[in-house]
Amino acid sequence: MSQKITTLIFDVDDTLYDVGSGFTAQRNGEVVQKYMVERLGFKTMEEANAVRNEYFERYHATGKALTVAQAEGKFPSNAPKFDVQDLSSYWAQNVDYELLGGKNTKLQKDLKDSPLNIVAFSNAPRIYVKRVLQELGVWESFGEDKLFAVDDVLPHCKPEREAFEKIFQRIGVMPEECIMVEDSMKNIKKAKELGMKTVLVKGLPTSEKAAGEQTKRGDAPDESDPAVDVTIEQACQLRDVLPGLWEIPAKFQAVG
Repeated sequence: MSQKITTLIFDVDDTLYDVGSGFTAQRNGEVVQKYMVERLGFKTMEEANAVRNEYFERYHATGKALTVAQAEGKFPSNAPKFDVQDLSSYWAQNVDYELLGGKNTKLQKDLKDSPLNIVAFSNAPRIYVKRVLQELGVWESFGEDKLFAVDDVLPHCKPEREAFEKIFQRIGVMPEECIMVEDSMKNIKKAKELGMKTVLVKGLPTSEKAAGEQTKRGDAPDESDPAVDVTIEQACQLRDVLPGLWEIPAKFQAVG
């Protein structure tokens, strides 16, 4: 007998909005570089970018990347101690949120209608992630108790097993009850390994490959990977492709 489905776990960045919007590229590009120059003492944006990219490729979470980079001596000698909350506030105030395109009314309605437990699990810091969810019009479907950011799982982050296990424990579920909706192949593979069902959000056809590779070097969406159960282009298509998730009991069966 198959495990009952109780929980939808959503990544946020490049999952709840399209990877081709330019939002992630700006946040992980000039905005974080300016932050590192203004707040952490890096002399140039180029120097900041080199350090950030080196560690981001390792961890796929800027908060953890900068924490480890400082611990390993990659920061200027006069840099203050990095605080992920400071980065979170900076992103919440300095990224161009108009790039998100406003509220996603279809996603907003579908999440409200869902009979499942709705959870957000992001490698980005909490204050910033909350702002994104508010801008997309879906914050009410999550709320403080159903949002898990990198702050909540450090020193771990996705795709580390310990990060996922902390979320399972906090919401009181087994991985077999959960569906992971993600754009990162590293996270998709780990979710599948843990026993979750997986939905890959690959992005719109006009931008998926180039934008995916730009924002996640070596981790762009690959729908041919056996860890992927179902592929969609945008999160707002989830109900169209998996309508059984809105039934009681929920069914994980793609249409078409």
